[in-house]
Amino acid sequence: MVSLRDETPTDRRYLLRAADWAGLLVLAAMLWFSLSLLQFPASALLGTMIAGIVFGIKGSGMSMPRPLYRLAQGFAGVFIARSMTPEVLVDAMAYWPLLILVTALTLFVSFAAGWGINRLGKVPAQPAILGSLPGMSGAMVVIALERGIDGRIVALMQYARLASVILAVSLISHFGAGEATVEALSPERWPESTVFPLLISAGIACLGIPLGRFSFIPAASMLVPLIIGSLLEASGSFHIVLLDEAINLTFAIIGLEIGLKFTKASLVKVIGYLPVILVSCVALNLAGLVLGGLLMLFLPVDPLTAFLATAPGSIETVALVAVASHAQVPVVLTFQTVRLFVVVLLGPYITEQLSKLPIWHRVSEEEL
Repeated sequence: MVSLRDETPTDRRYLLRAADWAGLLVLAAMLWFSLSLLQFPASALLGTMIAGIVFGIKGSGMSMPRPLYRLAQGFAGVFIARSMTPEVLVDAMAYWPLLILVTALTLFVSFAAGWGINRLGKVPAQPAILGSLPGMSGAMVVIALERGIDGRIVALMQYARLASVILAVSLISHFGAGEATVEALSPERWPESTVFPLLISAGIACLGIPLGRFSFIPAASMLVPLIIGSLLEASGSFHIVLLDEAINLTFAIIGLEIGLKFTKASLVKVIGYLPVILVSCVALNLAGLVLGGLLMLFLPVDPLTAFLATAPGSIETVALVAVASHAQVPVVLTFQTVRLFVVVLLGPYITEQLSKLPIWHRVSEEEL
């Protein structure tokens, strides 16, 4: 039996590091479980992010293994691709001019909000823009991290806006909808799904591990599986199947990646941005209401459906509210899905190009 005195400094370092990881995972699991009991959206991502922040600010020096993080990116891409169903394409073709108009206006408002945050809050340009883009919060954070943009600021902006959208749609659905149903938007839409499509879907996601080495493709670990999965899903020849546990673990890994990047100094700096971020959240929700009113002029939809279709929130959260509140779900999913793909595929490039314009207040991200 080896005593503590016989341990080498290297052995002690390994034991301390193992204890840190054990503590991190236990805290992450507890927070995840607590938030899920409260039915908080994205509880896996938020709970693990908070746990990562706790260990990050105490100076643990921990970081997620790169292969594991790239695998999570691959699953995130496949998860997004699952939204591109043939039904969405049919609906999109039926009123594509209106889709383009609403999506373009939403992006314009988001970029304007990012510019306001940059000018008033002195937030660096690229994090300000990415943090303001609607679609899927986890995807924006992944893109930020892969492109060397401060994911801490993007995460704070995305989840503050997500909370504000949840509050807004809850209020609107309360006053504008009938009795809620217990029906949920199940990720498994096809009950005949078998092990084979599950393995194929996982195989596409696993491409993220080797693709992450290709730096000439921005966010390749996520975007390539997303494109492959979207083509298969949209063709109607293959349906992507993912287990709920895989989706939750995906966002848990991304949450840990974000949280562990925080330090004491960076946390104080990022929290200092909170007032101007909250103002932008209110502005984006008001813009969603205006765009929803515009949508009602051209489509026979109710106010709740119109707002849910244009709400600057995460697609999975908005979809759940649409189902529970008896909104016109196909319309909501069509507008949200098209916007999601435009934001994920074109948002990073547009962000990079816009950030080069002389309209921004130049802030060094190295100060964080």
